[in-house]
Amino acid sequence: MNLNISVKELAKIIEAKIILNRKNEKIKSFVTDSRKIKHGEIFWALKGKNFDGNDFIEETIKKEASGIISSRILNISFPDTLSFYLYTENTLESLFKLARWHLKRFNIKKVSITGSNGKTTTKEMIKDILSSHKPTVYNPGNLNNEYGLPICVLESQKKHKFAVFEIGSSARGEVRKLASIINPDIAVITIISPEHLEFFKTMKNIFETETEVIDQMNKNGRIIINGDNKYLKKLKKFKNTISFGFKPDNDLIISIDKEGAIFKYKNRNHRIKLKNNIKHNYLNAAAGFITGKILKIPETKIINSLEIFEGVPLRMQIIKRKNSEIILDAYNANPQSMECAIEEISKKKNFAMILGDMKELGKYSKKYHIIIARKILNKNPDYLFLIGQEMKYAYDFLKNKLKNVKYYGDTQDALLEVKKFIKDNDDLNILIKASRSMKFEEFLDLKKH
Repeated sequence: MNLNISVKELAKIIEAKIILNRKNEKIKSFVTDSRKIKHGEIFWALKGKNFDGNDFIEETIKKEASGIISSRILNISFPDTLSFYLYTENTLESLFKLARWHLKRFNIKKVSITGSNGKTTTKEMIKDILSSHKPTVYNPGNLNNEYGLPICVLESQKKHKFAVFEIGSSARGEVRKLASIINPDIAVITIISPEHLEFFKTMKNIFETETEVIDQMNKNGRIIINGDNKYLKKLKKFKNTISFGFKPDNDLIISIDKEGAIFKYKNRNHRIKLKNNIKHNYLNAAAGFITGKILKIPETKIINSLEIFEGVPLRMQIIKRKNSEIILDAYNANPQSMECAIEEISKKKNFAMILGDMKELGKYSKKYHIIIARKILNKNPDYLFLIGQEMKYAYDFLKNKLKNVKYYGDTQDALLEVKKFIKDNDDLNILIKASRSMKFEEFLDLKKH
């Protein structure tokens, strides 16, 4: 972060009241975690559902912070080490204002990614494609919420020609709010499927939330969608929409074969083989391919970036063994992603499934876990481990219909036996999938993600 603005400029941008301004110093960066404040740094106090940075202002002043941005005015004597103090009613909204202002300082082509599944993988693919050509700023990891996204936007610099930002959502209006910071030139929407139904309640709400980005796009912006998705295909009526998928009515048509895939786009065929050679991963790659073409990235750079892409840890991560593979997909799980993963592992001759809860489905949890159980029954795995309170619905459906099915109440209960099973069956292909909170990576003793 290198803002390079004065205290007076910052106060004007975020509409803050100046309580103290001794030097009108230049501000380059700031810290939002009070525990990490060091001498001479600036503390921006954010308030969330489970924390309030304003509670730690005095602590940061004692650590000799040089500046404070807060929604609370302290009735204390300020030490000489404190150069300025700004008051604003809502520090998070002020952070949004600063991020919007900052991004407009530069001539950057901006890409957003929303959707129920595949956002992070698609973002990483697009980032690799664009950065192979020119400097690109993006939000790493899962910094896609109202706290992480604006901070990442503030990392933009004059050198950057492209920006790629994943937008997460768990409530109505959240995508609109975050997209208003970016005003994307290209909006990628990966898929609409059951996610966070505990909060969204209906599929209509999910569709309307994930597509809120459209109203926040720059004029003449382009929308890139999965045209096979029954919800997103409604957007094909817009002239600025480009669709991809396996069906022949898309702008980019994906054909899978033994050598990988062929992308047919604008009457030309493009051969692509991903390292993570899984069918639905080509949907992510198609979104990246179209983005690269729109932004005039040389075709050789687009294809090369996709073909050398290593994937994202915990997301359909392929772990090679001597005579088999493990598919580790333990970052997220909803019905659509679970079905895709089950479909992929069932292509193998000998396979086992280690499956855990799909979280945040609310009143629909029983329905969707039983739907998954029917999918499992149809695939007839050699061994099946079902783990978690929600997955009990699937177990009750399957326990008298399948052989070699076991159930455990939680990950820790299953840990020793499942780890031993994986180790002892190194000739067996295994799918390991659950929502993030289940921590299924523990079955493999993975240390870094």
